[in-house]
Amino acid sequence: MKKFIYSIMALAMTATAFTSCENVPAPYSVTFDEYTNNNTNTPTTPTAGTGTEADPFNVAAALKYIEAGQDLDKEVYVSGTIVSVKEIDAANYGNATYLISDDGTTNGQLTVYRGYALGNKKFTANDKLNAGDKVVVYGKLVNFKGTKEFTQGNYIYSLNGNKAAQPTPTADLNTEATAWSVAEAVQKIQANQTTTGEAYVKGIISEVVSYNENYKSITYYISDNGTDKTLQVFSGKGLNGADFAAKTDLQAGQTVVVKGNLKAFTNKQGKVIMEVDKNNKIISISGASTPQPAATGLTAKFETGMDNFTINNITLPSDLSFVWKHDASKKYMKASAFKNSTNYAAESRLTSPAFSLAGKTSATLSFKHAAKFFTNAANEFKVQVSTDGTTWHDVAVSAYPTGTDWTFIDATCDLSAYAGKATVYIGFLYTSTATKAGTWEIQNVEVK
Repeated sequence: MKKFIYSIMALAMTATAFTSCENVPAPYSVTFDEYTNNNTNTPTTPTAGTGTEADPFNVAAALKYIEAGQDLDKEVYVSGTIVSVKEIDAANYGNATYLISDDGTTNGQLTVYRGYALGNKKFTANDKLNAGDKVVVYGKLVNFKGTKEFTQGNYIYSLNGNKAAQPTPTADLNTEATAWSVAEAVQKIQANQTTTGEAYVKGIISEVVSYNENYKSITYYISDNGTDKTLQVFSGKGLNGADFAAKTDLQAGQTVVVKGNLKAFTNKQGKVIMEVDKNNKIISISGASTPQPAATGLTAKFETGMDNFTINNITLPSDLSFVWKHDASKKYMKASAFKNSTNYAAESRLTSPAFSLAGKTSATLSFKHAAKFFTNAANEFKVQVSTDGTTWHDVAVSAYPTGTDWTFIDATCDLSAYAGKATVYIGFLYTSTATKAGTWEIQNVEVK
């Protein structure tokens, strides 16, 4: 009898041992990090939305949008549910990093990297984000080393259905018809009569200072005589708030009516500058509806600088500070995403100033280029054309370097399809991957 009982007990212990095996801890070599490879799970929700304010992407659609790799330089809206919050840095930078998905689970997550709080405000010690919160986030999407994310500079557009309180609209200080002269605007600033609303100011551009690629804006000076730098128009937008594409979109001598907030600004050197503050816009310019290109055709040697070309970093890893760069000693533009023996996935476009092909029936782009360390030159180094600075189309390139040496070769592109257009841009689009990041060098660009 005892033997029978012992046998039953042994069987029971054996069964218990086998049953409990599923609860054995994982080996110490296995680690779990909810912020690593957080996008690898396939979304279970169908894609939805168009990325606009009225119709945001859902997270599934945002992930597909990143995979497609097109128009990643545009800001979009994405709705989702917070899965977890990695960090809220209220003390230093006022931003937060967190993960969102469509259903609040770890399936199909999207990283929101260093974003600001509701209404594009910095996070404070009193601001909280919790798992389960519903958010609509606004910003640019990127694929950073395999992680699909909102890049830094994004912010929460709505939180649990609540949007940021909008400021009470203020009445304009005057009208376009009664726009102040530049001298009158300065007098109003000095008399502290410009703090209650926006004003219209009419003046002549005396100097175009700089173009901001991130905000598509231009800083310039206006005056009543077109010579003095009387009033700075800081980070201004184009006609009726439109984006600028290049510094050459404005020219000294043009007459503009600008609408914005007027103020006195003291710079780091203690100098007081009279200015139209950022978020201003042009209401009219030289009597025309749109700024006109400065010249017919295009010539850029890159001997002393970028010749008014601009750079749009569509995807720029945080480990890189640039992709395109002017080489003053060798007198060319050079693109590379290889640094410290590491290949980086990047995408950057070198964009020409606007030029005109009006009156032409044919046109040809010619340039010299050299390249090395690429996988497929035609896929990684593309020449593109645009008529608005936003929508780009690839054009065939007559010849690509073999990649065996750094010898420059001649190349041409047929631009006859754009002959007769009043506004044309040329773009040199560089792309690379974490596996291969080639180098592309360009000089002697000409359109005629």
